[in-house]
Amino acid sequence: MPSATGKGEAAMESTRSRILDAALELISERGYNGATTAEIARRAGVAEGTIYRYFKDKKELFVACVEPVVHEALRRERRLPRSGDLRELIRIRIRELVQIIRENRAVFNVLFTEGRFHPEIADIMLQHVVSAFTAQDREAFAKALGEKPINPQLPIILTVGLAAAIWAILQVGPGVPAPFAGLLPPDWYDRLDDDIADFFTNAIFASATV
Repeated sequence: MPSATGKGEAAMESTRSRILDAALELISERGYNGATTAEIARRAGVAEGTIYRYFKDKKELFVACVEPVVHEALRRERRLPRSGDLRELIRIRIRELVQIIRENRAVFNVLFTEGRFHPEIADIMLQHVVSAFTAQDREAFAKALGEKPINPQLPIILTVGLAAAIWAILQVGPGVPAPFAGLLPPDWYDRLDDDIADFFTNAIFASATV
């Protein structure tokens, strides 16, 4: 039989999860400013004061929404190969990025649509999301771009640029306007992860030869 302490901890974790889900839903729907803590509390089914028992402010609340994405990205990154053909290593990492963005569309919707209006969102993007890409990955991107010395910030800029471009492509979704539907094979969306990875890998290596 679960102890009273165990039940209390489970209840607290359940409340925290409901707050996070409600926050992400509302910020996605109404924007960062439009999603008030009062509305987040209402959707989560808690008192507004309860939010502040878990989070200092709305920024900390949104950081908590982003952190699971970062942790999952790091977990996956640790499983990726470290040696072998450089082109394939880059391709594998880009495909992993596509999948992470696809699976966490709501988080990236907020990061990319709200970041330009709110410095705190841009700060979360740089400090938390970019941190999911380790020094080994940045080194791999830098190596793909050439052996000559490069701006050390370039791999980070490339990673953010790739993430933004991938997010924009995925925004199209499986539904394509009728005039374009006939131009694409029936399974185009199912194989989109591989197509995006191939496209950007080819672009990176093409730029390295210029």
